[in-house]
Amino acid sequence: MRKTALYEQHKLLGANFDQMHDDWSLVSHYTDSVQEHLAVRNGIGIIDVSHRGRLRLTGTERAEYLHRIVSNEVTKLPPGSGNYAMILTNRGKIIADMNVIIAEDYIDLITTAIAKNDLHQNLEKYLVADDVEINDITPETGIILVSGVNAGAFIKSLLGIDVDNLEEYQSLDGKIMDLSVKCVSSLETGEKGFQLHVNSTSELLGLWQSLVSEDRKFEVFPVGLKALNSLRLEAGIPWFGKELDDSIIPLEAELEKAVNFEKGCYIGQEIVARMKYRGHPNRLLRGLEIDSEDLPNEKSKILGGEKQIGYVTSAVKSPTLNKTIALGYVRTAFTEPGSEVKIEIENGWVNAIVSSLPFMEKA
Repeated sequence: MRKTALYEQHKLLGANFDQMHDDWSLVSHYTDSVQEHLAVRNGIGIIDVSHRGRLRLTGTERAEYLHRIVSNEVTKLPPGSGNYAMILTNRGKIIADMNVIIAEDYIDLITTAIAKNDLHQNLEKYLVADDVEINDITPETGIILVSGVNAGAFIKSLLGIDVDNLEEYQSLDGKIMDLSVKCVSSLETGEKGFQLHVNSTSELLGLWQSLVSEDRKFEVFPVGLKALNSLRLEAGIPWFGKELDDSIIPLEAELEKAVNFEKGCYIGQEIVARMKYRGHPNRLLRGLEIDSEDLPNEKSKILGGEKQIGYVTSAVKSPTLNKTIALGYVRTAFTEPGSEVKIEIENGWVNAIVSSLPFMEKA
């Protein structure tokens, strides 16, 4: 069982751990996941996300090489910028999604724990004579996500730099208590958020202790992954391993932001372009508002009339909206908001209404 470098710190805070994300022992919650969820909606939460995969590309041809492989633009991105991209099969299906972070002398790819190895193997597979080196830096580095309505003001108090105007995936370098950090704008809860990256596990420990210090004028709540999941569901954000996998084409998940349609060829490009310009997806990711306290399981059937028209990918009782919500794929004929469907639960079927995403507007 793998653990992040902050495992003992989480234990001191009374964390409850679950096995998740490719055999990691990670914080599910500390006290109450609903309180942690609302702490982000109303204030500031900090989340240890150091289990996420991190690959670092160096070498003079790193940008040109990555540009040929992934679905989004890379070569035109200056240092301090970034974007969201995917590596696809030759049939346009998702192998891994990633945040691309451009620095002066390297490119970092941040992906999920379960997708990291496949991403690494596929990137290595297409290397021939390129001046590129790919290293897995996950074990020796770390990331803490700071998110919430007051996150920007909190980060400014730490870095002495105004970060509220950073666009998503943009980054800057700074210091917190003499610790060098890279601050990356990250909207993954529906609120302002910033990933704080450090280059060693010892710095990760120092950063965490600094963030939770009682000397701060801001009240900061440690938050577990159970609350992060409910936050991202309210914001309509798909996760790899839930909504995204190697059966899904990016446009089915309505993730056009991961695709640059003007760049040249990349793996899977023909299928994605054909779907956009000559056809349409047969199914789309949608929200579902469910008339039941009972949660459907992953892959629970969605019926339109008497026919199956989709399946559920994730579901949760929304602390903010006080209703059961879910994400799922439905046939395009049923994607109009307000469409009435039925969803399979353990003891039968319940009524649901198709909703546009997000359930809550992002910051």
